[in-house]
Amino acid sequence: MLAMASAQSDTPFLENAMDVFARATANSEVLSLNLSGLIILLVLKVAVVAFSLMSGGATARSGVSTYSEADLTGGMCFILYTSGDESKLNCVARAACESTENAADFLTAAKLWYKVHNIIKAVPFNEKYNKVIDVVEAANNLGKSGGECSKFGW
Repeated sequence: MLAMASAQSDTPFLENAMDVFARATANSEVLSLNLSGLIILLVLKVAVVAFSLMSGGATARSGVSTYSEADLTGGMCFILYTSGDESKLNCVARAACESTENAADFLTAAKLWYKVHNIIKAVPFNEKYNKVIDVVEAANNLGKSGGECSKFGW
């Protein structure tokens, strides 16, 4: 438990937030790309909730956020990855490894989105995100098995 707390305090949350902010203010085209990445994350979260409601697995939740600093850092790294910074994929993997429950939710949503894309071709899905799904799934499995998440850098 102490190791997990110290690992989460090492997350470069502020550094990534400043990087996202700097990119957003430097170029309006990057801002729209960052916003589209954020919208994708929100749509995936809604898809997870909708899927759990339809499958009967819904449970009541309090209004308290269950997102850790690692989750937020991973979300910002995903936004930076979608804006062209390929090096941030390792950061996304680290967040998935450290926060396996939330990463599993996002993986479920991403796979559901991909299946819907295959059925209804009008639903957009860029094939480059298959790499993200594979990397996040591997990191999530490593975290669930108790592996060392520090092999992925922030």
